[in-house]
Amino acid sequence: MKTLDHAESHSAHGLSVLLATARAEITKFFGLRSLTGLYVVGLLVTVGLGWLLGASAKASGENGIDSAMPAPLIVFATLQFGQLFFAAAAALHLTGEYSSGTMSSTLQAVPRRAILAGAKALVLGIFGFLTGLVLIPVATIPTALAAGRYGEFDVSELFSASLGAGTYLALLSLMALGLGLLCRNSTGALISLIVLVIGLPQILGLIPIDWVQSLIQYLPTNAATFMATGASEPYGPVLAVVVLALWSVILLGAGMLMLKKRDA
Repeated sequence: MKTLDHAESHSAHGLSVLLATARAEITKFFGLRSLTGLYVVGLLVTVGLGWLLGASAKASGENGIDSAMPAPLIVFATLQFGQLFFAAAAALHLTGEYSSGTMSSTLQAVPRRAILAGAKALVLGIFGFLTGLVLIPVATIPTALAAGRYGEFDVSELFSASLGAGTYLALLSLMALGLGLLCRNSTGALISLIVLVIGLPQILGLIPIDWVQSLIQYLPTNAATFMATGASEPYGPVLAVVVLALWSVILLGAGMLMLKKRDA
């Protein structure tokens, strides 16, 4: 019984330390204008591009080109660009501490490295999810107005795109955190992010080999599209979430392993 009580007490203590560390990470995030600035730019880019794509869809439709697409999905398509700002903020939230030399102080305050990484992951995952959940409905308004009847949508499409964007940005933030832990510098993390979400799909798309083309479908950006649109081919939303989660687990797990093995 004493052993069980001790285990429960230890678990409760670990949870309280995790939450306290998460609160400190929230303070750090909002205390850096560069990070909040990246989020604001990402929001503006997504809203602006959504409006432009909506206007383009309307112009194309009026000229006889089949360009109709639900406005929420038009907005989701713009995340191909906006995602870079949100992911960069997630990576810089960590790498900034290495570049400024404050990581040593952070580890002195939170010597349990798994707790530190877990707190950062918790905060960035929640931020990413809430961002996607709010961003799609907000950006859908100007996009729908610009697209007119060529951007008509129903509530289920708005809900699916919003939930998909939130899930994707949450998991993408964890991938970015993992890359930050692996690279430990801002330049390496940002380049790795660009290669992962933009470079690889473009480069592999040029290789006319069947298995390579099949592999492209399992990259994060494509998996996010299948999840948000509810597509059934080449796989459905459920498997898309699994694919994104695996990317997050692999990158974040590798990053946490390096955090434990390397000095600050």
